[in-house]
Order: sequence, then C-alpha cells, then structure tokens
Amino acid sequence: MKSVVEVISRNIKQTRTLHSNKIYVIEGEVRVEKGVRLTVQDNTTILLVNGEFPKSCVRRSTLIFDQGSILVADRLYVRACTQTYKPVKLANNGGVWFLGNYSHASKDGVSVKTNRRNPLSSFTAKLIATYYLGRPDDPTPSKRTKRAQRTDDVDGFSVLGVGKAEWNISEVRSFHSADDAFDVTNSHISLKRLQITLPVEDGMNISSSRVEIHHSLRMHLRKTKAKDRDLFDLETDDGASFVELYSGCWVTLEGVFGDQAVLSSTQMPKAITRDDNERLYSFKGKLRSAALIYSIDRD
Repeated sequence: MKSVVEVISRNIKQTRTLHSNKIYVIEGEVRVEKGVRLTVQDNTTILLVNGEFPKSCVRRSTLIFDQGSILVADRLYVRACTQTYKPVKLANNGGVWFLGNYSHASKDGVSVKTNRRNPLSSFTAKLIATYYLGRPDDPTPSKRTKRAQRTDDVDGFSVLGVGKAEWNISEVRSFHSADDAFDVTNSHISLKRLQITLPVEDGMNISSSRVEIHHSLRMHLRKTKAKDRDLFDLETDDGASFVELYSGCWVTLEGVFGDQAVLSSTQMPKAITRDDNERLYSFKGKLRSAALIYSIDRD
C-alpha cells in the first residue's frame, strides 16, 4: 500500500525518477524543464491539488512538460485531490500539458514556439490515465476575475505543438474531465488507444492537428442538458484538422457527433453535423476499412 506522500511544488530542473511506492502531489504550477528526463516507474500515481493557485499560469495546480523535456513511463495515473492530498471526484485543477517543438501553438495562457536550436521533446508511455482533471467555468466570477479573463475552463489533457517524432504515448484514458477531455493543438500524433468517458464538455477538441488512432477509440458522452457538447470538436484556426481511424480499429461512440465535421466511412452511419444538432450518434464495431473525421476550413 502506498503510504508515503511527496509534495512537488517547484519546477523539475534535474533528471529524476518517480517511484511506484510513493504518491506524488503537484501543488501549484510544476514544469519539467527543457532537457530534463523524468522517469516514472510502472503504476505510479500523481495527484493534482484542487483549488486556486494565483501564481500558476492557469491559476490552478498543473503539470507541464516543457518543450525539449523527456518523459519515460509505463502506466501512469493522474488524479485530482483535496488540499489535504486525498483523491477526490471533483475537477478543479490545471490538468496535464505536453509541449513540443513541431509547431507554434497557444491556448489558455500557455504557448510554445518552434526553436530548432532546442531539442525535440520526447514523451514515451504505455498508458496515461487521468481522472477528474481540468477545471470548469466559474459560474459566478468576480469583477476582478472577469477583468483578468481567468474564468475560462481548462482541459484535462492538452497537447501543444507536438510532432510524431516526439510522441510515443500508446494509450490515453480520460475520465470525468471538467472541460474537453483530450485537446490537441497544432500537432500531429499517433495513438494505439484512446478512451474518453463523461467529460463536462467535448470529447476530442482537435485544433489544426492530425490525430491517428490505430487499435481502439472509445468515447462515451452520456446525453445531458448541456448544449454544444460533442464527441468531436474540430477547429481550423491554423489549418485543417483530421482524426484518422485505421482499418481494424475498434470504435465505440455514444454522444452528439459534432457540428461542421465531415465523416468519411464506408461502415459508420452518416452523422448529423448541423450547428443546431443535439441528436445522439451511436456506433460500435471493428472497422473493415479506414475512416476519417475532418474539417478543412469550418469550425
């Protein structure tokens, strides 16, 4: 049983290993800096403290892998916790971020610019599973936070400017994200498996990026009263967006498909993609041929 807790509240500036017999707590903004290798033993848990941290770039506890940083992990679990370090089923944190050297990218106050003098990032893991990450919109923001424009929600899992040469994370699972579950901006990455369960908002938010999924895609977005909560939200600010599902991929989808997206598949049923659509889309099966969800210039 894991009983030893170690709090990390400053940037990781030197190569280190996180051990599976400990629980690690991220308090405030913590970055794995350029050139630093973070090795994570199999079945290690990291907790993100819920609540406001004004000095953080997203005003919440967050773990950010900077451009040029290195992650080497097997199975890694990231969860929300209280300020007394107890895991909790409530998302009010800054989530996890991966920054690459493939393309310029920016969102929610975090940005990255390509710099060929810097090394490529290197992110390797068999599995990263996240639980109750991100933060929702503030329903009653104060005048001060309105002026500072800091009431926006934050996604649970964010990928910015990462290329295929930098990304070797085989599987991502996201449960109960407070905003979009899996956000990819100006990147090109490949996954074996992706599972998304009951985020508050969209399942996949793909912005001017290409995401390849080879073995399985499972997204369950139970119908709620919330509007504009989609399986796929494809944005095209800096170019087209693509989600590629390879032949042989197992696909399970339940939720509103998404507006302005195009589905190309010989097997999956036609999707309703009008702006005002709130009808449930459902599909379960193994693809006999590849499928593509994309948007060229509409979002």
